[in-house]
Amino acid sequence: MFTNSLFLSVFNRFLGALQNSKMASFIRDSQFFCHIDFLMWIFFVLTIISTAFCKSGTIGAFAFIFVFLSIIRLFFKKGETFKISKIDIFLIIYFLFIFVSLMGSTLFVMSLKGFFKSITYFLFYFSSVYFFLNNKKKILPTLFFIAVIMSYESIIAVFQHFQRVEALAGWVDTSSMSHESQLISRSFGTLKPSNPNLLGGYLITGLSSVFAYFGLHFIKIKDGQEKKRTIVWAGIFILNLVAIIFTGCRGAYLGLLAFFAVLFWGANYYVKKVYGGFTNIKKRYKNAIAGLIGLGVALIIFTPSISRRFTSIFQFRGDSSISFRMNVYEAAFKMFQDNPYLGVGLGNLNFREIYGLYMKTGFDALGAYCVPLEIAVESGVFALIFFAVFIFCALSKAFKIFLDETAPKSARVIIFSIILAIISTMAHGLFDTVWYRPQLQIIFWVNVAVLNAYILGAPNLKLVK
Repeated sequence: MFTNSLFLSVFNRFLGALQNSKMASFIRDSQFFCHIDFLMWIFFVLTIISTAFCKSGTIGAFAFIFVFLSIIRLFFKKGETFKISKIDIFLIIYFLFIFVSLMGSTLFVMSLKGFFKSITYFLFYFSSVYFFLNNKKKILPTLFFIAVIMSYESIIAVFQHFQRVEALAGWVDTSSMSHESQLISRSFGTLKPSNPNLLGGYLITGLSSVFAYFGLHFIKIKDGQEKKRTIVWAGIFILNLVAIIFTGCRGAYLGLLAFFAVLFWGANYYVKKVYGGFTNIKKRYKNAIAGLIGLGVALIIFTPSISRRFTSIFQFRGDSSISFRMNVYEAAFKMFQDNPYLGVGLGNLNFREIYGLYMKTGFDALGAYCVPLEIAVESGVFALIFFAVFIFCALSKAFKIFLDETAPKSARVIIFSIILAIISTMAHGLFDTVWYRPQLQIIFWVNVAVLNAYILGAPNLKLVK
């Protein structure tokens, strides 16, 4: 922690000297700098919106412009200082191991592309924290944009399911299905590339923002108008759940299980604190909850294509897709065993080049299909440890804020939604690596940035009205 304070002290002194320079004074007087907050907001929003419609290059370009504007504002706005929380130290150390892995890679040029992607996400995260600290009122609109985008993608996914879009090769295991009606029509939305697993992970990561708006209205449900809005957001939440099911992404299904495990824990905590237990809840609310759960279970059980997709999770070698991934896990783990400390280097290009030496014939892969294993393979065991510690510390801080009864209710709702986002995304990442796509990374880091803005804003947590 002393090193952290020393670094910040030295860096902020450098900032102070730069901000008092003649060049800084000249830049501050420009029309460009006068509108820099507005420009940051525009490109921040464009980055989020582009995740639903644009290719990786475009998303990265918007994110890079936002980062560039953030750096300009930090360097030249008088009185600005740079802040990092204690959890960020572990993220920075993780990134340093990524850098060391890059420098030690035998395929440096290939690894460099993966490194540039990682540094873009890294800088986007810190720029988002900086933005939220200076624009606290933008937190709710940001979550609203994410919720709207997720709802739009959910509507598209539902239409695609009922239109029975033609599946691309490898989307569904047809080896054990004798009738076409048993095949689930897998939705892929408008994301680029068109991939149902990508949409499933995207909706899992963004589902928490929809829940946040439901929760913000629910805590004010005594107002008649808020009751209507609560019902609307509950309907939107259910729409998103249906869309996730229609993606047929089994990793997303497991992410949903983690999401609801935490949600039920949170609901139980809330009911005990407010009502003294579920036995004291009004009967009509109990019936509504039981009815929704029953409807969801019935949807899965009595729809053969969906129920088969769920049950195939537990077939292991009996399902060709899962068997394929198990072969990849085995080969990727051998890669890690041979390169335990620095990994093989960053990015899927680098992974594929070396994976060919380990793979079983006919089982080519773009990645390890498991985020922790991918981190270990690419950057080594120490990078994995510090990333895991970062996630653990972020969740610990989030739970501490959520359980703090002196914190504003709105803050606790938003923090709880972020807990849901982190846990469900990480659960999905245990069985897929679409987390490395910018669509998921951007939404994920926005959520963590909101959390960090709360941490750095303590003890005053009233960042949301």
